[in-house]
Amino acid sequence: MARQRIAYIDFMKCLCIMLIVMYHIDHDFFNYLLPNLNNALQAFRLPMYYFISGIFFKLYGGFADFTRRKVNNILVPFVFFVVFAFVVRSVEHCLRLAVGADGLDISPVQLVEPFYLRYWANTTPIWFLLSLFWVNIIFYALQRFIKPLWGLLAATVAISVVGYLLGINKIELPLMLDSSLVALPYFVLGWGVKRLGGVEPTRYDKWGVLCLAAVAVPIYCVSQFMNLHFQVLPPYWKLYLLPFVAILSLFWACKPLPRIPVFCHYGRYSLIILGTHPLLFLPLRFVFVHFGMQPGVALTLMVFTLTMAIEWPLIWLLKTYAPRFTAQEPFFKQGWRVR
Repeated sequence: MARQRIAYIDFMKCLCIMLIVMYHIDHDFFNYLLPNLNNALQAFRLPMYYFISGIFFKLYGGFADFTRRKVNNILVPFVFFVVFAFVVRSVEHCLRLAVGADGLDISPVQLVEPFYLRYWANTTPIWFLLSLFWVNIIFYALQRFIKPLWGLLAATVAISVVGYLLGINKIELPLMLDSSLVALPYFVLGWGVKRLGGVEPTRYDKWGVLCLAAVAVPIYCVSQFMNLHFQVLPPYWKLYLLPFVAILSLFWACKPLPRIPVFCHYGRYSLIILGTHPLLFLPLRFVFVHFGMQPGVALTLMVFTLTMAIEWPLIWLLKTYAPRFTAQEPFFKQGWRVR
């Protein structure tokens, strides 16, 4: 039986992916509005995704079954979006040459760059999928080998300290493993909220908006730049205390929301948006700039609006014709047989 959707979770995922798309279109966009707004949004924008994933963590039927599910839902889409992006950008390269514009740097080596580089062309945002895979594997191991709750939490803190020390000393591990060590506490926070019954509606949910309003200004004032991808990290307490407060406040504020079809749809298929939005906004931004539009709020909003509009039919196309590659259906069934 298909899992019933939780409307406010889909809304939160939609909010996060929209903020991520806007940031990728123009890294300075939010600071056009308020000088420290981007740093404040970073307190929950990506950590919220780890948190939501932690909410749905399960051990399933053992390590083989658990790993198979995570390969289906995370690694298969990762590989697919790498290949899909290369194909799309190759087509764009030919179109650019056809109209007399400069071509793109297209090489078959780009198909393997995501497996050994920190940054690669075309689909860099899907680094998050590699990190999320490792976070799941690490927490599965903790669950299996550490039974007391205090031990589980202590191990999580210890692992995050190791990740933090690696980050501030600029020591990188392959396949985003170092980012995964830092991100583990956000995932565990989601698991803890589910364990305490916080996902279910309560009579106190109406106070969530007031809580969010109360913490918004302090978070805005003390936030610093952080980037889990490149391990640019603020002081340890800001790395976790601010995101924890921001995540829990936003989570609480969103719980009373009804189902909003458009936003819930984008949230439900945010994985597809994560893997495809650079393929849309890069050529769109190129066209607008080519015809004289200057970077700024107007350009970002126009490119964002068109990107999200195109995502709607693209989501339908990929979930309909490539469901096993976009985590809509399992690629490997039980026994690791390809469907």
